[in-house]
Amino acid sequence: MQKTSLERRGVSIAVSNTSPLIALKHAELLEKLNLLFQRIIVPPSVMRELSVKEKEYFQNLDLLSVEEPHDRRLVLVLKTIVDEGEAEAITVALEKNSLLIIDDLRGRKVARRLGLEIIGTLGLLKVMKLKGIIREVKPFIKRLREKGFYISDDLVNKLLSDIGET
Repeated sequence: MQKTSLERRGVSIAVSNTSPLIALKHAELLEKLNLLFQRIIVPPSVMRELSVKEKEYFQNLDLLSVEEPHDRRLVLVLKTIVDEGEAEAITVALEKNSLLIIDDLRGRKVARRLGLEIIGTLGLLKVMKLKGIIREVKPFIKRLREKGFYISDDLVNKLLSDIGET
């Protein structure tokens, strides 16, 4: 597995799509993201998705800031391939030359093709373990699965092997 800049040297700002933030909230780790980032930018469509069920929780999270993508044409083009939240998140990450936090496979492929560095929920769990923020990854994966999140066994086994939790 290739190391991200977050694993190598850390980054202060990232852009996020919806699903990793919801997953980390369910894993009870969202508040720990402030140990990895000074700020996480979310585009308006992502904040709307986050606010559907838990508006107050996400709007009161100091770590998150909402920023509009400037290149609306790019958003429109990307929306033909991925959903609106992913299109806006990819666009903002490109504009900020920032790490993109995204889980959706199609969105990850598009972001990589556009030259973005990406990390997903499992990658964040790995970094948290490597930086001593959490002691084990397994209990968080179990919690996510219990909450209905699908995580491929192959990905889990690879991650656990990489971090010595097999």
